[in-house]
Amino acid sequence: MKKLWLLLLYGFLLTISSISLAEEESAFNWQFGVGVGVSHNRNLLPAMDSPRNGIPQLQLLFDFEYKNWFAETPSLRSGQLFGVRSGRLLDDFTLGYRLSNSERHNLALIMASYHDGFGYSVASGDGISSSKLEGLHNRESDFMPGLRYQFYTTDNQLLSLQVNKDITTHHGDMLRLFYGFRFEQHNWDLYFNSELSWYSAKLVNYYYGVTAAEVRSGRPQYQSGSGWRWHNGLVGVYPLNKHWITELGAGINWYTQAFTDSPLTRNNPEVVSFVLIRYVF
Repeated sequence: MKKLWLLLLYGFLLTISSISLAEEESAFNWQFGVGVGVSHNRNLLPAMDSPRNGIPQLQLLFDFEYKNWFAETPSLRSGQLFGVRSGRLLDDFTLGYRLSNSERHNLALIMASYHDGFGYSVASGDGISSSKLEGLHNRESDFMPGLRYQFYTTDNQLLSLQVNKDITTHHGDMLRLFYGFRFEQHNWDLYFNSELSWYSAKLVNYYYGVTAAEVRSGRPQYQSGSGWRWHNGLVGVYPLNKHWITELGAGINWYTQAFTDSPLTRNNPEVVSFVLIRYVF
């Protein structure tokens, strides 16, 4: 609920700021889809491996563009099924406002949540039972507004750079460099993506650190500096007809020692995969 109010407040402030801008196109373009998918995740946090692995889940997709506003879902960028992180019907997506936009370049204010909360009571609410989480304080989901620059080097290649700062929980920072390449093979649209992310020490320690009050047998105190994550993913989209599409994909994440040395985590890699059939209106 707090995140929803922050989205509304952020949107209200941006709307006020846009009054003085030049007149924009007012067409409302949208895409809504309903799908059923199966996913499998190997989480960096072994205690948070989803009990929903292999279980069909209903998923929703909603993208739109209106004037300079837009919303986008993460599946084609992250190799992750939209909504599978904690089994929500409609998961977090990126809401943004373009400050400038041309054929090859755009600069936008964006807002999204990049890390799910976890902890003993959170896991219990998600149907995950793990003694490894006993004594841990709950970590809350973050909310990280930021600035993103995108450059389309060709019609099917994208480079982007973004910087985000959390304003609700850990107050840490994230810097992300992304490369995406789309190509066609027979009737498949294939999306390869590679992403390098830097996370500040505040963010790493909030989610993966262990305070003195959380120390238990086999779980020593842990604090670290900043860390890096390297992601690679591949997603394939196959149209069955005008409205029905099939998506499948896989992604793999590699973390530096700031993450993997934590007593809460396991060794690399973190893996996510999915298969989905979707009806698009």
